[in-house]
Amino acid sequence: MKNPGLFDVGSEKIFTIRKISDFNEEELEHNLIPHLHDYYSIFWIESGEAVHATEFVEYSLKQDTILFVPPGLKHRMYIDKSVTGTYILFNEDFIRYNRKNHVPLKEYRLFNNPDFKSLITVIPERRGKLRNITELILDEIQNSDDYSQDIVLNLLHLFLLESRRIFDQKDQSPKEEPDSTPDATIIKFKQLIEENYTTQKSVTPYAEMLNMNPSCLNELTKRTTGITAGELIRNRVIGETKKLLYSSSLSGKEIAFELGFDDPAYFSRFFRKYTGLTLKEFRDQSRKKYH
Repeated sequence: MKNPGLFDVGSEKIFTIRKISDFNEEELEHNLIPHLHDYYSIFWIESGEAVHATEFVEYSLKQDTILFVPPGLKHRMYIDKSVTGTYILFNEDFIRYNRKNHVPLKEYRLFNNPDFKSLITVIPERRGKLRNITELILDEIQNSDDYSQDIVLNLLHLFLLESRRIFDQKDQSPKEEPDSTPDATIIKFKQLIEENYTTQKSVTPYAEMLNMNPSCLNELTKRTTGITAGELIRNRVIGETKKLLYSSSLSGKEIAFELGFDDPAYFSRFFRKYTGLTLKEFRDQSRKKYH
């Protein structure tokens, strides 16, 4: 049975895979303008050369390079018409709502790492395996049925694990001291949020950990990601709340305590303020949608 909306970019669960050579003029021009998005992107340059740039760093992507772009990073891409390769995008919802196979994206370290070197070079011995994976995904998308989402999700995990293997082997070489670039600071800030969001929910403690003034951290975060430092922290708390509401049987009160809120009533108001839904409404809607 066909399910044409399964990988629909207009839905909450997003997964798309395309050949880079299929990008039209409008898409190529859009990529030249600094922009940010709320999904994960993978660019595999199989031939030709592209340029990826953030506000502070610019580097070329040569043949057999795979770039991993996290959500919330303001960037631009120059992609020449001669470039061939594969483009994959997906969001956390596509990963999260399959409880059998959910692997947190932070575990891959590909999209966030202290040196902001979120790219790998594909060695010849690995190229065939990665290409086979992308071809299997493309085939599954074109001939989708009730099994396709699980199959594509597992193939995506396989692609990321193979990439992680290459990344880790490259990472075993002697390391230089990481640069204190703005991008590196944001990556470190995100790591600190991941480690402390249940106990620290204001900007000041993170600024102190980074030896920065809170207003400077806010300004840097806004300039780099498009949202404030406080919003970045809040989004992580909201995201974890949604995950627990969907995938656990914990009550709202229990989730509040799990996430470091002493007052469950305040936690409920906090969630409703930033999502427009009560805890029960979100749980009911998400479970209805994904079951």
